[in-house]
Amino acid sequence: MLLLRLICGLRPHTERVEKVVGIGFQPGLDPGKIVSASQAGDIQFLDIRNHSSAYLTIEAHRGPLTALAVRRHAPIIASGSAKQLIKVFSLEGDQLGTIRYYPTFMAQKIGSVSCLNFHPYQVLLAAGAADACVCIYAYW
Repeated sequence: MLLLRLICGLRPHTERVEKVVGIGFQPGLDPGKIVSASQAGDIQFLDIRNHSSAYLTIEAHRGPLTALAVRRHAPIIASGSAKQLIKVFSLEGDQLGTIRYYPTFMAQKIGSVSCLNFHPYQVLLAAGAADACVCIYAYW
């Protein structure tokens, strides 16, 4: 039988108490750092060895944040919202790109984002939407 025990418990999203919708360990050689996203739209960068507060906060979305993905082998994260929007950030908090729905004839399709995942080795981002659509995006 596998026995697991709690080693750390944090409440980083206390300004606007909303549920945590995504969490992931940061890429690199420092396993003590995690990224946490709340439904309120903020993403917080935490060091689990320092229980005081987040060392970086990104106000990623004005509406409800619904998904978070952390790229395992590169210093980037992505967040998705119910407002048909995906944003990509560096680990320093800089916004690197946006994917959004454009209502034109040849528009890219994106629904209300329900899940995100990076490919482990290629620069690909998969997004699942509430309208049962799955899209894969590549960096060009």
